[in-house]
Amino acid sequence: DNTKETSTRNKMQRALVLLALVASASAFTAPASLPLRAPSARAVCQGPRMAYSPIPSPDNTKETYWETKAPSSDVLGIGKDVTSEQFLLASVLAALIGAFSISQAVPLRPDPNPLFIAGSFMLPYSWALHVGAWIQKQNGK
Repeated sequence: DNTKETSTRNKMQRALVLLALVASASAFTAPASLPLRAPSARAVCQGPRMAYSPIPSPDNTKETYWETKAPSSDVLGIGKDVTSEQFLLASVLAALIGAFSISQAVPLRPDPNPLFIAGSFMLPYSWALHVGAWIQKQNGK
């Protein structure tokens, strides 16, 4: 009788995982009523244009507008001198900590461990670190 309950529970878990996959995949599809492309090129160009000003802003900050593939390293602020390898290592480490913390915190319990909840915030932080690594790599650092 216990194996029958376990089998039923496993089937339900598989069905829920499949349902979650289908639901998440449907988030990336456009409804038939929405066009995927603008009807004309003029519609795309109606927005305001960004104007680059070489003059520093009043609060003495630098412009962060760029027209190349990647921005300059200055957009990273205090991380402008960090190498891409260091950013990458920190990103992988933060992703591992975040993923482990989420895996421990997701089975919701009445008394969750605050360290796992705090560690779960490392996952989005790892994304920012990997963007920093990409910027530095594009700039040859």
